[in-house]
Amino acid sequence: MNTNIYKTMMQESNPKELEVLNYLNLNSDATQRDLSEHVGMSLGAINLLLKKLVKKGLIKIEKLQPNSVRYFLTPAGIADKIERTYRYIVRTYKELEFMRNKIISALNVIVNDQNKSDLIFYGIKDDFYVLISEILVSNYKINDKQIFSDEVSLKKAIKTIKNPLVITWDANVEKILHAMNVEEINLLRKIAMV
Repeated sequence: MNTNIYKTMMQESNPKELEVLNYLNLNSDATQRDLSEHVGMSLGAINLLLKKLVKKGLIKIEKLQPNSVRYFLTPAGIADKIERTYRYIVRTYKELEFMRNKIISALNVIVNDQNKSDLIFYGIKDDFYVLISEILVSNYKINDKQIFSDEVSLKKAIKTIKNPLVITWDANVEKILHAMNVEEINLLRKIAMV
């Protein structure tokens, strides 16, 4: 991870605080149990975190009945939530750009050493798949018909190419490719080496 991004993340207060602030902003009738389940913290930890947020002036607690309370963000809490969200977005985009450059470096090693028409790309269709597809099409002019997310289409494509090289980021498909005697490279391992 980029050291500047890491330092910024470490300077941030507890990242669970932002989750709590966001949840309370949308669910003022939330209970501590709701928060515990949503944020993934114990009830005791949620209780301490709420007390800390009250002490910071970010939330207020309003008693409805003797055993029932309502939490709401103060103006300072809303401003803090917006500032934290802004910093989170900036960090995320920096990290995304950092990862994008690592992917391009790894692909440079692979793609430049191969006949592009012999390459097949395979992975789970998620955000990483979208990023890889965009990089391949825009930076390497790889045909999007060479990028797959389902095994049936992958197997059909492998049969149409004489000596395909499958670049994958799905470790589960490696066994299938080995059984088919198809050469493969795990892109994630390659990224880790650059």
